[in-house]
Order: sequence, then C-alpha cells, then structure tokens
Amino acid sequence: MNPQDLQKALGWRVSDEDFFDIPFISDMKVTAGWGELGNQNVDRLQYLSRISRGQRYSFGYDGSNNVIGANQSSFANQNITWETVRMSNIGIALGFLDNRLTSNFNYFIKNTDNMLLSPPAIGAQGNNPSPYLNVGKVRNQGLEIELNWQSTKNEFTYSVGANAAFINNKVVKLVDGTFLANRLYGRPNQELTRTYVDNPIGTFYGWKTDGLFQTQADIDNHATQPGAVPGDVRFVDLNKDNVIDDQDRTILGSPNPKMTYGVNANMSYKGFDVTMFFLGVAGVDIYNADRMQGLDASYPFNLYSDITKRWTGPGTSNEIPRVSTLRTNLNHRTSDMFIESGDFLRMKNFTIGYTLPASVIDKAGLSRLRFYVTAQNLFTITGYSGLDPELGITDGNTQQNVDFAQFPQARTFLIGVNIGF
Repeated sequence: MNPQDLQKALGWRVSDEDFFDIPFISDMKVTAGWGELGNQNVDRLQYLSRISRGQRYSFGYDGSNNVIGANQSSFANQNITWETVRMSNIGIALGFLDNRLTSNFNYFIKNTDNMLLSPPAIGAQGNNPSPYLNVGKVRNQGLEIELNWQSTKNEFTYSVGANAAFINNKVVKLVDGTFLANRLYGRPNQELTRTYVDNPIGTFYGWKTDGLFQTQADIDNHATQPGAVPGDVRFVDLNKDNVIDDQDRTILGSPNPKMTYGVNANMSYKGFDVTMFFLGVAGVDIYNADRMQGLDASYPFNLYSDITKRWTGPGTSNEIPRVSTLRTNLNHRTSDMFIESGDFLRMKNFTIGYTLPASVIDKAGLSRLRFYVTAQNLFTITGYSGLDPELGITDGNTQQNVDFAQFPQARTFLIGVNIGF
C-alpha cells in the first residue's frame, strides 16, 4: 500500500446554528473532503523480469525430443512508480418536511497521476503481456445527485429514491506518444478505440460513412476509394485530399455515458412488502463489434439476419453493403456503421414478500416466517440491437462498451423463505 495515502474531511451542520431559520428546511449539512490514494490493484513485481519453469520444448526434425526448461513470462519496468489518485469534493445535504424529503448534492474532481496501464503487446513479445507503464494523467469530474422521499400513512409505509451521476472523463496528459492504442479486431485487424489527450479514455476511432455507392457514377464522382464497386460502403473524405485512406479516420463516439441513474422504491402494507430497483444510462455509445463480424461473409459462421436487407442493386439498400467474401473495399472496417446508442433502463431487481403474522407462527415456535419471490434483470428498455447494452470494460480499462458478443446478464427468478427461531 502507498505509504503516502491520506485523507481529510470536514462537515458543518448549518441547521444546528443559532442563526439558521429557514422553516421548510429541517436539516442542512455542508461537507468537503480531500484524499490521496495509491493503486494497489496491479500485479506484483512489475520491476522484475520473471522466469517460469516447467515449460516444454521440442527438438529434432519430428519434435520427438522433448525437454523441460524455463522461459521468460514477464518483462520488467524498472521505472515504474505509484499511480496516485487525488480527489477533492464538496457537497450539501438537505432535509425538508421533517426529513421526509432528503437530498444530497456532491461535486467532485478526481485526478489520477502516473496512471498505470499495460499497453497492447506487439508480436515480438510472444504471448507475454506488456509490463504496466505510467502512461499519463486522467481527470474525472462531475456532479452526483440523490433524492429520497419516505412517508407512512396508517399501516402503509413507502420510500422512493432516485440518484444520478454526471461525470466527465478526460485524458489530461500522455507521457509518451500522441495516443494510446489498444485491441485490434476484425478481418482488417484494426483498432476499435484510441485514447487521445483532451478526450475520454477509449473513444471509438475509425472512418465516417455516407451510405453506399449505388452506381459506378457515384464512385467516379467520389474521392478515390481503392477497390470500391457499386454496393460498397462510401467513406467520408474528412481531410479533403480526394483519397480515402488512414488519414480520414477520426473520433466516432464516446463509451462514457453522459448520465448514469437509478431509481429504487420500497413499500410495505401489513405483512406485504415490495422492493424495486431500476438502473439506467443515457447519452452513451456502443461499438457493436459482433455485428461488424455478423455482416461480413468472409467469416466461417452464421451471418446476422440483417444480411437479408443487403444491397442487391441500385436503390435496394443504403445501409447494409453487398455480400462478398472478398474484402476489396474493407466494408467492415472500423466505422460509425457499427456504432449505436447504448441508452437503456433496466429493472435490476423486483421482490415481493409476505410475512406471516406472529399470531400464526407463534404456535409453530417461530419468531418470523416470510415467503418471497425475486426477479433479477426482469426487463430492459433499449434501442440497442445487441444482446445486452450493459457491457462494461475490456482490455484493461482502455476499452469500454465494445460488444464482442459477451454473454448477456441472465434473467433470474428466485423463490425463497426466511425463517427465524
């Protein structure tokens, strides 16, 4: 653990002061904090090259001479140092109507210096991963809001809460080079994301598209695009040099949501109780890499059903290119054709239960008997075409919301009983 880890915090309950006299506010507290932490979630001994024993080597023209030896299993970074996270925040908590309505507002800035990442490995490394490097500085700043309401009327008690986070992620500095690359994918073997200064980590990177070429005249009147024929994707000449090439790539979208939010509710009446929890994100992009492969006929597996809507002649489609096992135009290269909105609202949990009254269970020598039914991931409202919009991080933390056909979160139903003696 970093020996320099430290934290400071203070709070002031303003509503306890003699001068405070706002009738509709029952509680007010102002808080502030500052902290500095190291990152211990990194493999040990990064400053050493490690050797693994028990590796099998084969010699001879037919490989029949087997020898047990050792090999280098990791590379050293003798210049590695602590990743340091410095976070400061200021907030205010308010209570209204005798604290039946409460709220919390918190603004924070989180700076990560000497950020530790394991860059993509090059072929000369073999199967060994790259050592962790101190690659730069990242800043996360944003606002978190929480509102809660609770009330009781006769035997009916309920509470409703909502929270939202608005976070801006930005790379402030890179130690070496102009960008961080990461995982290559697809038949063209191209990167899906890049990390640039003044942009979020892992922004989607590639070509912009402008529909499909319908006729040869469309191709002749467009910038030079080697290998293009009618039915192929028309890529945008961003740098206006009249040639479609790598220099026309650009940032296509962000995997970071503009807002993450949740809603929860709890209700009880006599012996019945209900709890609900919803999770959602808004303003986020997903790169559907599985669809990129699912529309490419050069792969030896089933295609997406969308392939039935492909281009078969002028005017038949302006979205899904012609089918071909030849990749002369690289129609399925990294582009905005495979970027979709990842907004969703999901019911993460729903539980309904019933607790038998004491007058019934006392005879059985029990102190509590409750039956319940729980559903997890009950439904999802989304426009995303893939299996699951709730994807997460891959390739360290430099690639987020890329759909490689990860197994979707299961919808689960549970029936249970709580027994107390």
